[in-house]
Amino acid sequence: MTTLNEINLKARQVLRSALGAADYARYQQQFSAGSGDYTAERHTNEERDTDAIAAHVKDLKTAGLLPPPPSAQVLPIG
Repeated sequence: MTTLNEINLKARQVLRSALGAADYARYQQQFSAGSGDYTAERHTNEERDTDAIAAHVKDLKTAGLLPPPPSAQVLPIG
């Protein structure tokens, strides 16, 4: 059975011969490892977006621009 490493090596050889050295290098550049913590950044962005949306909805309600749906019922608190 061919190992995954051997398959990757063959694939790179085929790509390099089909694309040429310059285009192969450009192709490989799109797969850079990158940096940073995507998960932490995603959660930070989601929190910021959620806060911004909530503030905007509150502003719309305060301005009377966001009426409740016709079937909505106001429930007493407590």
